[in-house]
Amino acid sequence: MENPAGRRRRRRGRPGAVAVQPTPPGPSRGVRATGQRLLRVPANAAYGMASRLEHLPRWSDLWMRADSVEKRGNRQVVRLRGFLAGLPVESVVRAEMEPGQAVRWRQAHGTLLHYAAQFEVSSAEEGTVVRYTVELDPGITMLDQEAAHRVAVQEVERTLDRMKWSAERELVAEEVRLMKARPAPETTVSAPAAEPATATTEPPTPEEPAAQPAKRRRRRRRRRKAGGGGAA
Repeated sequence: MENPAGRRRRRRGRPGAVAVQPTPPGPSRGVRATGQRLLRVPANAAYGMASRLEHLPRWSDLWMRADSVEKRGNRQVVRLRGFLAGLPVESVVRAEMEPGQAVRWRQAHGTLLHYAAQFEVSSAEEGTVVRYTVELDPGITMLDQEAAHRVAVQEVERTLDRMKWSAERELVAEEVRLMKARPAPETTVSAPAAEPATATTEPPTPEEPAAQPAKRRRRRRRRRKAGGGGAA
C-alpha cells in the first residue's frame, strides 16, 4: 500500500472571478404611452420642472399628492398618491436623475401591479422638447387593456399640456402686454371722389329790342310838333 503521507496533495486553484453582467431590462408590462411637446423656454428651465417629482401633481392627471421620502444626490424616493378609475392608488417610486437630460422613476412597491415613467429633455431651435413616457399595469380586474391604455394616454397628454401652459405662461403674458402697448395702425379716411363737373347751360336771355332807326324818331317828333301846332 502506498503511504498516503507520501502523496502530494494537489492544490486546488482558486476559481476565477466570474464577470457579473447586468441583466437587461425586461419588456415593458401593461400598456405604454408616449408624447412630447415643444416648450418655448430654455432647456434648464424645462429640466427644472421635470426633475422636481414632488411637484408632479401640478401637471399630472393621475397623481394628487407627492411626498419626498428620501433624496441623495441624483436619486430620490417619492410617495405618490392619487386616483385611478375612481379608486385610490399609492405608489412609492425610486427616481434617478440625469442632470439636464432625463428623469426616470419606477415603482418599488404600491397598489399598482407595475408603474414606471420618465421625462426626457432635449434642446430645439425654438425652445426645448419634453418627452413623457408612462408604463402602466393597474392590476385592476375591472380595467381591461384598452381602458388602461386610455388612462396612460390621458396622463401623458394632459401632463404635457399643463407643463407647457405653466412654462409659457409668463412668456404669453409678456407677448399680450407688448401687443396691447403697440400703437394701433392709423386708418386714413379717403375723401369721396369728386363728381365730374357738369356744364350748366343757362337759359338764353331774351334779346333786347334793337334800337329804333333814327327815321322813326324823327317821324314821332314831327307828329308831336304837328299836334302841338293845331292846338294853338
